[in-house]
Amino acid sequence: MKNTKILMLVGIVIIAGFAMWFYNSQKPTGGDRFVLSVNSWVGFGPFWLAKEKGFFDEQGINVDIQTMEDTGQRKIALVKGDIDGLGDTVDLLVLERDENVPAVAVMQIDASNGADGILATENIKNVVNLKNQKIAVQKNFVSEAFLNYVLQKNGLAPTDVQTIDTEAGAAGAAFVSGAVNVAVTFEPWLSKAKERKGGHVLVSSADYPGVVVDILSINEKYLKDHPDIVQKVMRAWFKAIAYWKSNPQEANAIMAKHYNVTPTDFADIISGLNWPSYEENLVYFGTQSQPGKIYEIANTFVNIFLKTGQIKARPDMIRAIDKSLLQSLHE
Repeated sequence: MKNTKILMLVGIVIIAGFAMWFYNSQKPTGGDRFVLSVNSWVGFGPFWLAKEKGFFDEQGINVDIQTMEDTGQRKIALVKGDIDGLGDTVDLLVLERDENVPAVAVMQIDASNGADGILATENIKNVVNLKNQKIAVQKNFVSEAFLNYVLQKNGLAPTDVQTIDTEAGAAGAAFVSGAVNVAVTFEPWLSKAKERKGGHVLVSSADYPGVVVDILSINEKYLKDHPDIVQKVMRAWFKAIAYWKSNPQEANAIMAKHYNVTPTDFADIISGLNWPSYEENLVYFGTQSQPGKIYEIANTFVNIFLKTGQIKARPDMIRAIDKSLLQSLHE
């Protein structure tokens, strides 16, 4: 009997050990940790897709995605090293470098093609009609940069309108509820404009292509110390884009739940943006002898911000953009 109990105990230990081995073999390996901050913009969806499909795990990295809506909070987090990278925009990159926030652009995430815009009531039929209007718009955010760009292109100055500092999503909600008559926001609020009688999209990023562009920015010191980890993040991102193109329904369903919308609504929302391929990224960043469009867009915003007084001098945008990781991504 005693021998039987011993054998049973040994058997249990062996089975438990095998079970633990099997369990650990199925777990993500974890690997190097990378902390990424994004806001609730749907363009960042493929990061969630890469995480859930295990593409980060395949690269041997553990990516912690943190949602932060406040721009100032994200800047502070990057400066302190609480986050290693963030979903950024080219206009914000200009402001960040002016404020000595050590952000460096390494990859284009998406280009808005109708997913950002200005909502207005029916009596406001063109941009010129915005003069003297009160506009809900998030200060020091892509929404404000887009508004100032549109005003400039139509012969108006920022001082020709009255702005109400409102988070972009809240600005859309305020418009739909009737609290404001003009708002600068993004999807899904553009699609909801018609819920208000006479509400319409006055202009969108489709009318001004190449202006609203999301990028992946990395803490400058982290980039210097861990370029290999950043490239692993980038490889997983591009794999997620390829997976979405091959399996759009499944991919949309995975991403949609992170934005509390249905897969059908998610598919409709992202129709207003473009996720560029690796090859398109190479063109956008360009080469040493032929810099890409990102430099042109950055300098456009530098000029706008100098006129609005948001910056006092030209920041070094050459240092703020690193094309080398893209160029060596698959070497």
